[in-house]
Amino acid sequence: MTSAQAVANAKSTDGKLWLVCVAKRAYSFAGGKLRLTDEQVPVRREPDLEVGDDGRMRGLRDDMDLFPPKVATDVIVTGRAYAPGGKAREATVRVAVGKNARVLRVLGERRAEVSIEGTVRFSDPALFESVPLAWDLAYGGYDAYAHDELCPPKRRNGRRIEPSPRQEGVFAYPRNKVGRAYFIDVDRDRADGALLPQIEDPGDPLTPSRFFVPHWKKWLDQPMPAGIGWVPHTWYPRMMRLMGGFLEHDPATKPIREMQFADGEDLAGPFRKNDVLPRGLQGAAPGMAVERLRGDEVVILQGLVEGSGETRFQLPGERPRIEVTPPGSPKVFTPEAVLQTVRVDAEARRVVMTWAGVVRLMSPIAADVLENTGLRLKWSSGT
Repeated sequence: MTSAQAVANAKSTDGKLWLVCVAKRAYSFAGGKLRLTDEQVPVRREPDLEVGDDGRMRGLRDDMDLFPPKVATDVIVTGRAYAPGGKAREATVRVAVGKNARVLRVLGERRAEVSIEGTVRFSDPALFESVPLAWDLAYGGYDAYAHDELCPPKRRNGRRIEPSPRQEGVFAYPRNKVGRAYFIDVDRDRADGALLPQIEDPGDPLTPSRFFVPHWKKWLDQPMPAGIGWVPHTWYPRMMRLMGGFLEHDPATKPIREMQFADGEDLAGPFRKNDVLPRGLQGAAPGMAVERLRGDEVVILQGLVEGSGETRFQLPGERPRIEVTPPGSPKVFTPEAVLQTVRVDAEARRVVMTWAGVVRLMSPIAADVLENTGLRLKWSSGT
């Protein structure tokens, strides 16, 4: 029970051409032990994008699988944070898989209170039972008001002539364009009553003194949104790794939070436009793509499984042997399989593991040749 697929003509970040072979297996971890699920998950050829009613991309539900080997294994975790004791105003979520580890602070609903003088305070969090781990509930958002005030749209005879939808630029928080509480310091009273993030990084929280962004180019000093799901291709830092220095910003005046994780050293720059960094293929949140996993590591989930304070299980330790046979060739290629992605759905209690092996190509392969290329998998335990 496995999903498998091969795709030709995939380029790695160094420009080389590869035949990529992907093997994907799904397991359930009910009862703390893994077992193969009856229904497997297909190999994803294209990203699953979330698009709003206005046509704007809101997020990345799932990334494609057909990448050449990544520098590290992406660990992606989805689900809900559950309050200890059934109800609470605050909870802690912890995830650890090998050297990948994150801690999130989860809060009940809060709002910003802005006085006539412009000072800011935060209300106390309300009680909650569970909170979805969604980027919408982390720090971020789009300050359309400041965009219109500071960079007014081009008009003719009173009518907007800019194409629609308007390019958001950095007025949409480059780290998270769909979150909460991203306000540039224009007309403070408009932020009174605004919802605050419910999911935060304890090492980089939003505070009243950091609530208003002093200038639209100062976004790099703002809090890093907290999450452990997929990071969309057009968000920082993934966009910087894929396209180089397209995002305007003033120099950071404090340590960049992403660089404090072991998978953030490449963000020191300088960035040149159109440069692709080796970590450009990584789609995991900071701290969740630190190393290439073997596939037998222990997974620790705290506050993510309903009815269980902490859940532990070990990845299965299975590795596929990939055999590739080009049409009309007696040679069988056996590329090494590397673990690309571990997806943990804590709510469904499911783990999906994606492996990839590559064969170097000197020139592109035609579609009919690829269709007749043999692909076999043999699974073995022990890594």
